[in-house]
Amino acid sequence: MAAIRVVIAWFYERTQSVALAQLIHISSTGSLVVFSPPAVSPLQEAVWYALYAAALWFLVLLLARISPRAIQLTEY
Repeated sequence: MAAIRVVIAWFYERTQSVALAQLIHISSTGSLVVFSPPAVSPLQEAVWYALYAAALWFLVLLLARISPRAIQLTEY
């Protein structure tokens, strides 16, 4: 999940807090476990992960809109 990595990096860049980055990762992983239905078909599970990924990418776009210079491509 690339989007969660972008979110974690965005917060780390602003706070320099490894603990906050870990908390975001833990809450992401935990929410996938807690909110996912217990008995689903492979198709339903794929749809669940797709919706979760879409929500995370929406968050990335929102963060980019809030601070446009924060998420940018750099040339090396």
